[in-house]
Amino acid sequence: MGVISYSDVRNLTDMKSFIDICQFVLILLGFALCGLFVTTSLALLPLHGNALQWTIFAGQNILAFIVPSMLMWKICFKVSPLRAIEADSYPRISMIGIALLIYFVGMPALNQIVYWNQQMQLPDFLSSFDEWCRNMEKLAEQQTKGLLNSTALFPTAMNILVIGVLTGIGEEFFFRGALQKGLEWCGINPHIAIWSTAFIFSAVHFQFFGFVPRLILGAFFGYLYWWSGNIWVNSFAHALNNSLVIISTWCINKGLLSEEFDMMGVSDGGFPTAAIVSAIAVGVIIYILLQRGILKGSNVIPPKLPTKINYNGTETN
Repeated sequence: MGVISYSDVRNLTDMKSFIDICQFVLILLGFALCGLFVTTSLALLPLHGNALQWTIFAGQNILAFIVPSMLMWKICFKVSPLRAIEADSYPRISMIGIALLIYFVGMPALNQIVYWNQQMQLPDFLSSFDEWCRNMEKLAEQQTKGLLNSTALFPTAMNILVIGVLTGIGEEFFFRGALQKGLEWCGINPHIAIWSTAFIFSAVHFQFFGFVPRLILGAFFGYLYWWSGNIWVNSFAHALNNSLVIISTWCINKGLLSEEFDMMGVSDGGFPTAAIVSAIAVGVIIYILLQRGILKGSNVIPPKLPTKINYNGTETN
């Protein structure tokens, strides 16, 4: 593979060939598949019920997401993985605040999109695909309910730790820290890298009737990463989103919240006023922050790296 100049890495014309991207992506996916294969062996452990599920979830996040993202940077680019994905520094509190603001202000709009996506009806000639998608949705729902149906504190805390926090970190390291950042390093425009990664992120969940909101969330995490230049900001947002689902489900099971809580801001058949106000408010917030220079794309290349690096690891100046 050819040499890419770090000073011009954003320019697609500096990329020697499309094969360069395919090679790093295939290597990343290869590591991930190996991790998934090893994870399946965890089912042989003498564990049962939630303990087994937590172990498999943790193994998947570590072996199929975090470890492959680290190995990809070390093997393909010969750089420090933590520095490359910008995990070697603390996040700015201001960016955490911005992430919280955008997330909660945009929640009614996101809930409305979730509702619309779930109500989609595919044409008759796609009936087989429609049935397959709905069966996948039911399977995912059954698996989720099996883990989240407890009202006890310890299982709920473990769900937050494993499904909420660890899954948020693992998926962000893999999709944003490895795939999105890797595409940027290969010269892809950051916006294309963000939305391409968000599309893949949503697609691999194999939940068509949740595809659009997950695509938007993936793009949101991607832009947080690009704006902040720190993987922990989008990891925090992802972990927060997962954890809030667990906490709200626990509250509903305890009778502390109505079962209609997830429909907050959703208009069932009427004019989606709350969703539109929510979406406009998010747009205004982002516009103001961009205009003031508070949000801006971070440098693709971390500091103090060689000017040029061959993909085979040979450094040049």
